[in-house]
Amino acid sequence: MFGELIVLATAWDGTSNAIKMADPKNFVRKVVIDATNPLDFSKGIPPTLAVGHTDSGGETVQRLLPEARIVKAFNIVGNPHMVHPDFPDGGPPTMFISGNDDEAKKIVTDKILAKFGWETIDIGGIDAARLLEPLALLWITYYFKTNTGNHAFKLLRK
Repeated sequence: MFGELIVLATAWDGTSNAIKMADPKNFVRKVVIDATNPLDFSKGIPPTLAVGHTDSGGETVQRLLPEARIVKAFNIVGNPHMVHPDFPDGGPPTMFISGNDDEAKKIVTDKILAKFGWETIDIGGIDAARLLEPLALLWITYYFKTNTGNHAFKLLRK
């Protein structure tokens, strides 16, 4: 696999197989942006989470790629707004990230998220994906309720 940075953006039920097909040894020491969400559509739409509370999709990806530098990011917004998210009311939206490798999170923040126009907040280790994935489900639920993906999250401070 070529490149220093890999984006994993698969449907959850194909994630493990995609990683196996790509061969985990090709991910060694590479920064991997995990944009997946462990969505379960078996009960309809909106979906539920297939993993949660005591585990997460992000942690599963880290276990599948133990020598990769996983950063959970881009899972809380629709793909049309990942690059140059222009939301005129309130400034740039907030992208929450998590991962165990501080250097990898800095690379994703400085070289990708900042250049794409995101404010970034690091919420901790890969276990914090347990918070990001339900946040994505909130985004998805609102998407199905309004039939539009023109929304993003913003952390406001006082």
